[in-house]
Amino acid sequence: QAAEPGSEPRPTPRDLCHLAACCPYGVLFAASGSPRPPFALHTAKVEGEGDVLEVTLFGPAWRLYPWVLQSLARAFALGLGSERQPWRIDEIFRVRPDRGRDLLCGADLTRLGPTLAPDVLGLGLEPFLAPQPVELRLLSPARLLQGGRLLPGRAPVPFELLIARILDRFRGLYGDDASEILHPAVRPVVEAEASRVPLLASETEWREVKDYSARTGAELLLGGKVGRLVYGPGAARFFPILQAGEILHVGKNPTAGCGRIEVRLPLPPP
Repeated sequence: QAAEPGSEPRPTPRDLCHLAACCPYGVLFAASGSPRPPFALHTAKVEGEGDVLEVTLFGPAWRLYPWVLQSLARAFALGLGSERQPWRIDEIFRVRPDRGRDLLCGADLTRLGPTLAPDVLGLGLEPFLAPQPVELRLLSPARLLQGGRLLPGRAPVPFELLIARILDRFRGLYGDDASEILHPAVRPVVEAEASRVPLLASETEWREVKDYSARTGAELLLGGKVGRLVYGPGAARFFPILQAGEILHVGKNPTAGCGRIEVRLPLPPP
């Protein structure tokens, strides 16, 4: 990890604790097994189902899913937020990469099945897909950095910025060698091609979301852009990267529920 000139290097989690690589807290919150905390959150209200919390675990965090579910159940029972409102879990599903769902168990977590095998997530391009627009929806506040600063609310979202942030997220979770697209000779070419993809439509707004820190006892503002974007027609070639972004989340604060996106190829007009 980088340190200020003349200062001592910041100790790694492994320097501070010999169990950091296997301790659930170390893996999830101290990023002892990956450069970034290996999970993301998303909350939504689904008609007919009520409140849904989706937890996505990446890389070394996958094996911790029973611990995560048990911890969530206990946290819900103790209460969330500054008012400590209690919640309960009704059903637990596994969400597949195609967004389909498989029921794992009901409220009784002791009925969880045997160890689950992880899904494999990769990056790629689709050179044979016919040029066509891609529609992208920002479902939760997207906090995108451009030039080290948060992209402001009224600013358009360049396609190359979106692709760059997805690649950054993948690299931060899986490392420099996780995909050939991340290679120093390949990534600049990919981003240069992405810079030629125009933004065709932008229907976004800035939304402030409050988060509560039990450690500091204070509320945090996690504002970002939500809404609909249409890119094209060359955006279709980047569809596999955008689909990976659906799972990875995009931009800052995915562990607080930010940066959830949804992409699709619009149907042609009749």
